[in-house]
Amino acid sequence: MASYLLSWHGTLVSSREACLCTASFADVLLKVVTPVLVEGEYDMMPSWAGLSLCPLPGAVRPLCVLTMGTEFLSSRNAIDLDWAGYHLEWESFLPIKASLLPVLHALLSRRWSIGNGPLQLPCIQEFSLFIGDQKWPLETLLATIEGDTILLQTAGDETVWILGACPSALLSKLLRGVSESFVGAVSTPEIEELRRQILRVSAAPHEIIHLLYLARMCAEQERLTFGQEFLKYARLYDDRPDLGYFQAVLAERMGDHAAATKHLSDALAQKFSDSTMLEQFDYLQTRMAAGENMLLLLPELMQQVSGSGFDPLFDSLMLSQKLAATNNQDVVQAYSLMFEQFCFSKSRDRGRALLRHDQTGNGVRYWSEICLGHDAWLSGDRAAADRHYGEAKTQAIENGIVPIHYNCGVFSWLTEAEVSGLENKVVEDRLGTSGWTWKSSVLPGQEDVQPELCVVFGCDTGYFQFIPKLVLSLLKVCMARSKGGRIRLCLGIDSPTNEQLEWLEKTVSALSVHDYGLDFTFAHGPLTYRDGATYTAIRYLIFPEIAERWSCPVITADCDGYFPSDFLTVWEEMKATADYGFRLYAYDKAGHQFFGEPWGFGAGISYFGNAEKVPDIARFLHNYLQIAYNPDNPTNWCIDQCALVQAYKQFVAPDWETLRIRFMDDGTPLMVMPHHVGGKQELLEHEGTVSAEDVQDFLSA
Repeated sequence: MASYLLSWHGTLVSSREACLCTASFADVLLKVVTPVLVEGEYDMMPSWAGLSLCPLPGAVRPLCVLTMGTEFLSSRNAIDLDWAGYHLEWESFLPIKASLLPVLHALLSRRWSIGNGPLQLPCIQEFSLFIGDQKWPLETLLATIEGDTILLQTAGDETVWILGACPSALLSKLLRGVSESFVGAVSTPEIEELRRQILRVSAAPHEIIHLLYLARMCAEQERLTFGQEFLKYARLYDDRPDLGYFQAVLAERMGDHAAATKHLSDALAQKFSDSTMLEQFDYLQTRMAAGENMLLLLPELMQQVSGSGFDPLFDSLMLSQKLAATNNQDVVQAYSLMFEQFCFSKSRDRGRALLRHDQTGNGVRYWSEICLGHDAWLSGDRAAADRHYGEAKTQAIENGIVPIHYNCGVFSWLTEAEVSGLENKVVEDRLGTSGWTWKSSVLPGQEDVQPELCVVFGCDTGYFQFIPKLVLSLLKVCMARSKGGRIRLCLGIDSPTNEQLEWLEKTVSALSVHDYGLDFTFAHGPLTYRDGATYTAIRYLIFPEIAERWSCPVITADCDGYFPSDFLTVWEEMKATADYGFRLYAYDKAGHQFFGEPWGFGAGISYFGNAEKVPDIARFLHNYLQIAYNPDNPTNWCIDQCALVQAYKQFVAPDWETLRIRFMDDGTPLMVMPHHVGGKQELLEHEGTVSAEDVQDFLSA
């Protein structure tokens, strides 16, 4: 039987014209070179005068050497041959059966899997075939090829290794099929994206992640059968339990709850060996088998059970799907939260397509209406936005849906008609601030002196812990001022304790005796309703009274902050360069909102520099809160942001081109806030803690 001479590097001894060389398997098969054949024991064809082939003495394997007298022919690298006066074992050659060459070439030209294991790229070195951790000496290798399958066996061993090629005929068929599925279809961004993903798979079919993304895209575009088939194919080479979970998601999306339950059960059993942990998923699987969309509850349950979940790559396929009529409220709630979170997470176009699909299956629901409202708002269609927000509010209340936290403003949103001329209306004091008590520091002889700036805050008894640091920081800033001018700090507090009220009164008294450059006004009393929404709104509820007493620019801000030593420098720069300042994190520099919800408008700190407009803005904010707050709402959270953005839309946005608007998150901040230092507790400790006693000691000194 004829053999070829194989080098340690995996090349074959050959001849090109009259020259000896080493060559690749492909060169030999394409007849670019003529391989040296060994017939019988050590007869070479063609024969070379003076060149002898003989066995390597003492070798365990049947290695040969090529000699010319006392010199040895050596393959020192994969390309060159050379003569050497000495010989090392790895420089020898191994006769391999010529019939193996086509199979070995097929193995080396692509990736293969052993028994549906990971895809591996074979190599030949050390006179052996390596595939992953497996090794076959070539002198005893038996191999046959049957289409996309190769069978490997070692002579004398009954074990047969079955190798599958990548790409297989099955994958090629799937790729052709999905490509043909949109022939003649109108090109869309989604189809073009799918085409690009098919190319990614075509170029690297061994990369399982490309297959998984392709499966997901097919399912997203309602090519569910293709998605299922690509996922099944990927799972042949990736045995992670996550892929079983992916199959469960896809099966549920296709309405096959029995298959989804089976896939999930297998994935959980593969992920958790502890039966006690598995038992915690029993109720979920029972309800799932009965037809509920229980996969929506799985991520949270897995976090509770193990602190980690499945790969979320396929979670987006839970959107949009027709919800089962048997779903309990917890499932509907989970779907709503997921929809709100992901609807526009990729693009407006993808979000709109998702909305169309969801409404086809589920009709008019809270989650689709809130997202349609956002889309209309960002498109500049205020009337449509108001309409959708009104329907979203109705749906949420009637069906008991709790919005995701940043969409809670839908309960406090007023339509364009409701806010028209609101600054001129007399409204009912529903929140109770009209009866509050006011006290102000006034230095003798300066009763009529106007401040150059008012800074306005509100708090409850809990947030009062931030007030001493706030007051002391501003005291130090004002005392260090070299020129005249006054700042008035205004604070509204809901139902202060006796101790807090006493401290406030002492502070007012001290500032009425000695001139620190700072004046202090506080108002206190009970709010009719006390919750997280009302205390954040106090600054706006007391705003009209402040605007009536003092005509000057105003800064409103959260009370959990303090003034840096360079506050006055930054303030003077802003006063000279800006008419208004807001936290416009969702707006571009042309004043257009480009993402989010209308109440995604930072209320943490705002600057109203046009003193003539301040009274109107103040009344508008106050009146908005009094009208919009409703104790029957599930929540009034974000009501202050609703009021602020509506005031901005009415008094500022129309004149954007002629106004100077400061983006408050840009440049040096006017106040140190929790997001600057890592949190509220960190803010209390940053640059030293301050107590109420520290302020009194400072004033006494």
